Amino acid sequence: MRTRSIDSSDDWTFGKGKANYITGTAAIAQNVKTRLRSFKNDWYLDTENGIDWLELLGNLNTRKRIIRAIERTILLTEGVVSVSKIEILSVNQNRKATFDIDYTDVYGQQTETINL
Repeated sequence: MRTRSIDSSDDWTFGKGKANYITGTAAIAQNVKTRLRSFKNDWYLDTENGIDWLELLGNLNTRKRIIRAIERTILLTEGVVSVSKIEILSVNQNRKATFDIDYTDVYGQQTETINL
């Protein structure tokens, strides 16, 4: 797998030719993060793509549904084999959440801390 890398501001990188692309585990990890940050119905070519964050976060007692949605999205990411742990670390008043996720990709075990 090869994908264009994104910078710390989540913008595509340009100007360095092939050096702007990442492969292997780094590409899979970036795709996992990008897919988790995607909202359902946001892309007109595939309205089922992404997580229905507005529905999940707009209701009470949706913790299990959020974890299932995250797990499903990760498992549907190309290169991911399995998910062994999803833990919600924190949710702050700025409407940001941090998740600790362990998954196995085609290259081996990975641990990601993802801020959404």
